[in-house]
Amino acid sequence: MYPPSEPTVSTASNILAARTHQHRLNAAQEQRTYQDSCNRLLTHISSVMGICDDLKTTNQRNFLVRYPGLGFQSWRATTSKPFSILDLDVKMGHASQDLNKLEKQSIANLLDDKLSQCLHHLDNLRIRVADTSSKVLVTGDLNSGKSTFVNALLKRELLPVDQQPCTNMFCEVLDATLNDGVEEAHAIPDVSKYNRMDRATYHAVEMRHLYKVITDLSEYKLLKVYARDARSTQESLLHNGVVDIALIDSPGLNTDSVKTTAVFARQEEIDVVVFVVSAENHFTLSGKEFLLNAANEKTHIFIVVNRFDSIRDKDRCKRLVLEQIRQLSPATYADADDLVHFVSSGNVDLQVGSRKLDAPEFARLEQRLRSFVLENRAKSKLLPAKNYMVNLLKDIGVLSESNRNAAAQECAEATRELERDLPEYQNLLNLRDRLLGRIENLADSSASKIHKHTVARLNTSVSEIGKTIENIEYPGIFLIWQYAQDLADSMSQQLLKDVRQAEMQARVEASERLLEIHQMGTQNLGEYPCVADVNNMCLKGRDRTVEITVDATDFFDLVVDDKVTGCALSLGAAVALGGRMIGIKDAVSNLWNVTSMVGAQNMRRLIVPVVGVASAGLLLYLVSDMRSAVNRKLVKKFKTAVRESSYIEAQGRRMARESRKVFRVEGWEVQARLQKSIEVKERRREEMTAVVSTSQESLEYFTALLEKSGVLLDKVASIQTDTVTGLHGANRAQ
Repeated sequence: MYPPSEPTVSTASNILAARTHQHRLNAAQEQRTYQDSCNRLLTHISSVMGICDDLKTTNQRNFLVRYPGLGFQSWRATTSKPFSILDLDVKMGHASQDLNKLEKQSIANLLDDKLSQCLHHLDNLRIRVADTSSKVLVTGDLNSGKSTFVNALLKRELLPVDQQPCTNMFCEVLDATLNDGVEEAHAIPDVSKYNRMDRATYHAVEMRHLYKVITDLSEYKLLKVYARDARSTQESLLHNGVVDIALIDSPGLNTDSVKTTAVFARQEEIDVVVFVVSAENHFTLSGKEFLLNAANEKTHIFIVVNRFDSIRDKDRCKRLVLEQIRQLSPATYADADDLVHFVSSGNVDLQVGSRKLDAPEFARLEQRLRSFVLENRAKSKLLPAKNYMVNLLKDIGVLSESNRNAAAQECAEATRELERDLPEYQNLLNLRDRLLGRIENLADSSASKIHKHTVARLNTSVSEIGKTIENIEYPGIFLIWQYAQDLADSMSQQLLKDVRQAEMQARVEASERLLEIHQMGTQNLGEYPCVADVNNMCLKGRDRTVEITVDATDFFDLVVDDKVTGCALSLGAAVALGGRMIGIKDAVSNLWNVTSMVGAQNMRRLIVPVVGVASAGLLLYLVSDMRSAVNRKLVKKFKTAVRESSYIEAQGRRMARESRKVFRVEGWEVQARLQKSIEVKERRREEMTAVVSTSQESLEYFTALLEKSGVLLDKVASIQTDTVTGLHGANRAQ
């Protein structure tokens, strides 16, 4: 054979150099694109965190954020469930609870917790995106061959493997160059305090003791293994020359609830998830739940179906596994050729320096995993963060739209109720003023009438008080004093009886007016019992009487009566007139003549009998007139006492006052019921006014939040994360 010509060698060299140059240009362009997307994503993560924090604050301080039920439809929702990230799936055991049965405050508290989780997750995303290294989590069900798979990737037996589960903690494998080229393991009791340069924060473990540390249940939370990889950067995933890679081997998902929860939480810090599933067992319930949870941000998951060589019906196995993947992660199923691999990790040759080639399936897996982690970092590292924010912003949009619509509806309903209720409220106010005024006027006029009737009745009784003592038997002159006492007591008791009758009449009149007042209330306020009672009227001061004392002068009345007085006056006038006519001189002269004829001695003798007869007659008159004198004097004295004590006026005022109290009690009841109705209306109107104010505030807030989240959603969605630059410079859309 002839040696190749010089131009041919030169041409081949030129082509290779051109390809290498183009590859470098494409790599540089891809790096610029990645960095631009990374910076934009970091900015938008801060914006989304601001929205979540503001929404959380609003939910806590301003007003409760409503959570829509399953019946709510939104154009933003891509599934039958309205939410993906903000889904409040409340479970009691294995059964989900209906959120509609929970109180609004309870739902708001659940939403507050969910927003706190979102803020924590976004903070982890920001750290992940800003971190130049990539973390690859190798997880799966118990005893599915995760450690075996990690060893196969490293081409060395680094992590201990066994037929029984042996990984009890997270094992993070890193390139030894990150530890100054020293190959060793750091057993870390407190991850938050770990510092590679401070040996007090970890315990150094020799490689030959890894099995004991990993399999023992100890106080260590994490094991960092710094390992060397002698292969070239083109072959090694760990020592690739592009980015720092951490391979994290996790405990099995169904080891126990604590470790399973830890794996779920750890995936938030991971850029790439490699899920190892046993070809014999397929996906368990724990595995399905993990993949569904991870799908909130990681649409593409690298899946390794291990121990495939032990399966006899391989086509059936592939079909069943792919069908499960289609249901769990549609995006992964769509890229199954790159992301789903059926291999047997245990068949990889782990002898140091071995030249044995890997099985084609595993070699293809390595190439695709390397491409996914290194060459397409935008998809493996940035896309999960972008996908999480897109889903979260969609959920915030659904939440904002639901609350905006609810606030608008609530505001409209409250406004209509206020307008509808206003005439009735104003009528109540007018009714209160009008009705209370009528009741007050009726009470005043009725009390005045009762006062007037009482005074008139008692005046009549006092003027006729003398008739009440006519039937009292006169016991004679020797019991005249007792007779006088009986007269005084009889008049007092009679007046008291008349007061009682006036009270009864006042109750009758008050009862009629009270019925009118009660009917005024029932006509406007509905039926209610009458609270006032006229039987309680006039119970105070009713035993007050007019008492007079009997004196000795009450038995004699010199002014017999008006007729006797008139006669005496007439006789005096006649004597005076006759004296003028006859003349005083003649009268004196005649009297002297008579005295002369009788004689002075006889005249003195005549005076004594005359005076005695006159005295006896006067005494006889006084004794015979003593009963009439007592009657006249005591009646006059009683009337004078009634008049001077203002007894009748006091009784009239008392009955008017008592009746006014009865009217006032019923009036107060009407006023209280009116005021209660008005207060109920006012409280309801205040509530509706507050609802209008709050709903308007909520409407404005969620309208602005809907617009803000929509704009931010468009910005996040526009970040380029789906372009891969191939070896030959061609861009391929994923």
